[in-house]
Amino acid sequence: MTDDFEKKWQESQINGWKNNKTEIVNFFQRFNLITSNLYDQVMGLEYGKMQVICYLLSKIRKVIKICDFLDTLEKENKEDVDVIKIFFLVSHAEITMNNFGFSGEKRKLVNKFFEPVAEKLKYEIQTSLGNGTKIKEISSSDILYKIRCEYAHEGNYTGKIFKNSSTEHNDAENLFSFKNDDKDIFGECGLTYQEFINIYMEALIDNIKKFSEAKD
Repeated sequence: MTDDFEKKWQESQINGWKNNKTEIVNFFQRFNLITSNLYDQVMGLEYGKMQVICYLLSKIRKVIKICDFLDTLEKENKEDVDVIKIFFLVSHAEITMNNFGFSGEKRKLVNKFFEPVAEKLKYEIQTSLGNGTKIKEISSSDILYKIRCEYAHEGNYTGKIFKNSSTEHNDAENLFSFKNDDKDIFGECGLTYQEFINIYMEALIDNIKKFSEAKD
């Protein structure tokens, strides 16, 4: 009886996910990504893998709804929201790689998530000691993780990270700082939030492809 119930539950979930295809495809089109064939591929996987991916897709859609709300707060009330956006997105990156079977330090999970887009971030999110000297051993994904931890552990949510999307500010990089081994580290970002989120989603889709194609 239990097996029959579980089978019906799984079939109901699968049918629901299949019916969600148009919504998912339209969601990723917002980030200049074509996912129709990939979604069909996911729907052909065994239930366990399909469930992991579909749950993560549901979570990222919720994260983007939160980020959209934060955008409204920024535009209407001039609120600081960049750090909070990074917290939610980097946390989702951790969860993604953990669900895809990777283990270890959270920082390493974040690094693994951003591997597919490392070159795109490399020269856009950097750190220095404040005198112009670049700190090469701190990667872009490390910086994002440090910002996430500043919010999660220190409650620090202030500071503009992303470039302003208006054309008059697009030639200026945003400067920010964080603690690293009790030292003040200064960072600079040459991306708008929209540019960053497009890169983030590219990394997510690439990791989904790898997970769906991996042999068990």
